[in-house]
Amino acid sequence: MKLLIYPQISDSDVARIQTVFPELDVILPRSEGEAHGYIVDADAMYGVITPDLLLTAQNLKWVQADCIGMENYIFPDLVESDVVLSNVRGVFSDHIANQVWSYILAFSRGLHRYIRRQVDHDWDPSGETIHLSECTLGIVGLGGIGREVAARAPAFGVRAIAVDPRTTHSPENVERIAPPEQLDSLLAESDFVVICAPHATGTEKLMAGPQFDTMKSSAFLINVGRGVIVDLQALTEALQQGKIAGAALDVYETEPLPADHPLWDMDSTILTPHMAGQGSYVQDRRIDVFIENMKRFLNGERLLTVVDKDLWF
Repeated sequence: MKLLIYPQISDSDVARIQTVFPELDVILPRSEGEAHGYIVDADAMYGVITPDLLLTAQNLKWVQADCIGMENYIFPDLVESDVVLSNVRGVFSDHIANQVWSYILAFSRGLHRYIRRQVDHDWDPSGETIHLSECTLGIVGLGGIGREVAARAPAFGVRAIAVDPRTTHSPENVERIAPPEQLDSLLAESDFVVICAPHATGTEKLMAGPQFDTMKSSAFLINVGRGVIVDLQALTEALQQGKIAGAALDVYETEPLPADHPLWDMDSTILTPHMAGQGSYVQDRRIDVFIENMKRFLNGERLLTVVDKDLWF
């Protein structure tokens, strides 16, 4: 059994894989040119498959991507092929959920205002706080990240509801789950709307003018999913016009966010530079996912993190 790893990963990660699977012929090309020569008879691949590599492959059955978002990974020939694609979803769900709750807690205690006042040396204690146990959390996308966000809600007495295209059975800490067609109902009911959905068919500009009109004027939008899901111009106008109370963003339609964008200077925003997934053990977890999937692959069992190539997740 031949495994191709490209691009290169650390020596320690390679050693972990070889220790668990001494029977594998592990190939480590240093360039895509070298990879072309080795992928011809490779059975599996860890890393990034390109159209040229796929065209060259004759025996490839499975590719383990080292990322979660598939919008910049998948291409038509890969979708149409019989090659199974898996990702590493779940490796930083806890880190991102913690980031979401840091936003929620900051908004609830007015930290987005007080931090700006600190910069200005302004001793002004005025401002409202939010009693979280009276709040509803609306989660858009109840995958690994969405579930981790929901799991933290009971600690603060927050009621959680969700929309998701796949999940129909509500976890214990989610009061109800509905299909995406009922998004407007979730928006109208929620005090915090958290976007945890991937960039997939049907999610581009899912949050635009009509959706902000539907939200409560006291509600906050949080996006840790994908930037293209939120129409930045519509969000900016909604904040300027007071249609919603505030927004916390870690992902954006345009990255980096242009330095002259109005969102930078709004008192109602918290902006972070696409770093919510940062945290301990992420790379170790990537290799953990691969090792578990390789065990299943060798045993002819279904992999844990298979991607629906048509849907991109």
